[in-house]
Amino acid sequence: MRGREAAGLLVASLDREAYVERFLRGYANDYNRPAIITQPILHRELLGTVRREALLAMATHVDELAPRFLGLGESVTGGASGRGSAARTKVRGKSSMQKKSRADAKRAALPKRGTEIARQSAAEAAALNLFREEFFAALGQALRWTQAEFEEFARDYDLYEAAGAHADNSARGARAAASGPFVDRCGLLIDPSMLEQARRAAGKFETQLRAATLQSLKRVFAARREN
Repeated sequence: MRGREAAGLLVASLDREAYVERFLRGYANDYNRPAIITQPILHRELLGTVRREALLAMATHVDELAPRFLGLGESVTGGASGRGSAARTKVRGKSSMQKKSRADAKRAALPKRGTEIARQSAAEAAALNLFREEFFAALGQALRWTQAEFEEFARDYDLYEAAGAHADNSARGARAAASGPFVDRCGLLIDPSMLEQARRAAGKFETQLRAATLQSLKRVFAARREN
């Protein structure tokens, strides 16, 4: 149920706090680009498209944070490259070369322990997959997506995910303000003629979205612990 709760709270906070509206108005005022908010058709289109990009960015961050909140081990989290395509609820195994050591010899003598670890890893992977399935199903319901709209979102999510597949999670937050799919796509949407300016603004906005995502997950998991 936590995946469903996280999706509902994410959408609610994005709209309740009017993050997209405030971002567009702030950009228009700060950089003297009044057309963004004074032309009704343009403003309405930007609200919809930037909101969608914001949801992509927030969903990506949920997938980064979920293993930590679920208390899963490194064998499941495995950094960004271990996430797989969360929108399609796949978990790809992360392969790695293991160095031989005394511990290896001890494990060879204790096959039952190895079996227990394998079972634990499988259980953790299942828990993460379930959270992802619940999250994306609830997100689609909250936004009243058609199947085609969900598939389009999943394809774009894959692009977001691929862009960060080789990035270290601990450094990704710092880089988010300077680069990434949200920064690039949002910059092109709001002000293609002043792209670098728009990208910098989008980077700051993404930082706000990441903070809002973190707070939403804290609320969901704190509530579950209290219950």
